[in-house]
Parts: sequence; C-alpha cells; structure tokens
Amino acid sequence: MHSVLVVDDDQALRRVIRAWVESAGFRASEAEDADSALHALAARPVDIAVCDVNMPGWSGVWLAEQIRERFPRTAIVMATAARDVETAIASLRNQVVDYILKPFDRTRLLEALALGRDWHSASTSIDQFHHAMEDRLRQRRASVAAQLAEAQDSVRDAWEGLMAVLQLHVHDSREHALRVAHLALALADQLRLGNGSLDLLEQAALLHDIGKLEMPASILSKPAPLDDHEWRVMRTHPQAGYDLLKKQPRFAEAAEIVLCHHEAFDGSGYPRGLLGDAIPIEARILSVADAYDSMTQPHTQRPAMTPALAVSEIERCSGRQFDPECAEALGPVLLDSMKETVA
Repeated sequence: MHSVLVVDDDQALRRVIRAWVESAGFRASEAEDADSALHALAARPVDIAVCDVNMPGWSGVWLAEQIRERFPRTAIVMATAARDVETAIASLRNQVVDYILKPFDRTRLLEALALGRDWHSASTSIDQFHHAMEDRLRQRRASVAAQLAEAQDSVRDAWEGLMAVLQLHVHDSREHALRVAHLALALADQLRLGNGSLDLLEQAALLHDIGKLEMPASILSKPAPLDDHEWRVMRTHPQAGYDLLKKQPRFAEAAEIVLCHHEAFDGSGYPRGLLGDAIPIEARILSVADAYDSMTQPHTQRPAMTPALAVSEIERCSGRQFDPECAEALGPVLLDSMKETVA
C-alpha cells in the first residue's frame, strides 16, 4: 500500500482529500503546515506528498524544495488555488510531478496520485521504466502549461505562461521566439503583408516551438545528428503545438500557422506536405525567420553560422524549402536593420 501525506492548513479540505486518498487504496496521513510536514516525513517517509502552496509560515514551494533535497524518493503533487505562473514554474523546477488547480475533484486528484505513485516506483527502477516515466511527466508538463495559459486574463500573460514552462525544457526558447517574431514582422513589412495578418503572424511566431514541450530532452539536446527514429519524433512537434494551441480559442488561428511552419514550398515539408500557395503566407514568412535565427545561433550539433552565410543558404534553398519572395526579402530586411543599428 502506497503512502500519502496531505499538507494543507485548511482542516476541512485536508480531511476531504484524505478521505479521497484512502478510498483509492492509499495509506494517508496529514500535516497542517510545512514544519509539521517535515517532522512527519523525518519520522516516517512517504511515497507521495500532496502540498498546498499558500500556508502560514513556509510556503508549499519552499516545502517542495526541502522534500526534494531531504527525501528524494518522495513524489510531490502541488494542489493550489494559485494560478500565477511564477508559482507554477517554481514548483515544476523542483521536479513536482503534478500541479493541480483548486477546485479539483476526486478524479483529478487520483490522476495525480497515480502519476506520483509511478514516479516513486521509477525513482529506483530499471532504466526502461524510468524513461517511460519521463515521457509521462513531459506530457503532464505540457498539460500544465495549457492550464496556466487558459487561466490568464490577457494573451500576453498566457504566452508568458506557456514560454516559462517551455524554457524549463528548451534553453533559449523565449529569446528565440522573440527574435523570430521580430524578424518575421520585418519580413511581412517588406512584403507589404496586410495589417490583418500581422497580429496572427506575431502570435504564431511567438508560439511556433511550443510543441517541443512534448519532445524528449534527449533529442532536443543531443550533441550529434539525429537518427531516423529521432527525426520522426522531432517532426511531430508542429502537430503537438497545434493540438495544444487549438484547444484555446485565443490561439486557435495561430495554431494553423504553427502547424505549417515546417512545410516546404516544393511540397517536401511536414507534417502535411503542402505545396506553394497552399501554405499560408504567414507560415512561409515564419519558415524563413525561424531558419535564419536557428542557423545564426549556436546549437548542440553545430556552431552558429555568420549572417551572410545563413542568408546565402536560404537563397540557395529558395523555391524548394522557402517561398522565393520570402527568401528574397530577407537580405533587404537585414540590410535595413544594419543601417538602423549604425545610425
């Protein structure tokens, strides 16, 4: 029988959670604050700790840090009414296995407990099971990111929530997104794209890599070229990003552009193999901006290219990977940018 410690200063809620925990076949105990939780764990470590964030004295985030340091095999589930991004990111950084927002029901709690139970088992298990657990945690993190974005009042705050979670998984993801969005808008201006498309383009550029939340870290950070299997996995990230964004009305239009940003002008791209003008113009612009920024930044598999070499490479692939008009616009845009910098 797996053991669970319920930590919450609200006694009535603590008792309800304990009843749900015990009804699912777990052995449960309680603590009203962080100090009493640590004393209880020192006397009798548990498999899973369900911790509230806002408690008198030390917060649940502090408690999660202490548990991770002192009781490394205890899985941590954060249960909180706090919807702020900083709290969630601090929790995820402490390897919290799940982050559930109040009010939650018994089904959602049991889902988190099942993940915590398996994480605890995987902490000393064979590599194959451990890797499978990492995959489940990565998928859960994507779900948490979506919940955080949905809870925000503004589009900008929703984006910040998504990117903060992605930044934990992909180094430089936020800065890359901002650079790509800036360049994409400059290209759109050079191409005289209608004003109605600019907001959509900016949103898609800022979110184009969000599907990488579901990509294994071993692939994203691999220092050698990807093999065929790894490439097949990597090429699913536009679809993963689309699936995540399409569920949120504020990002539904941008989701279509995110899905298409690795399509190629000659039809050889992915995921759908669209050809030429069948690819939305916003996605064709985004493809050039993304490729240029990726080539001119250092990567685990290669050093950064010079801007001139990156422009030459994009021009070489014009008509195949890139829309010729979008590729042709890159040089003048970068030249104008250099002039503004000098001025």
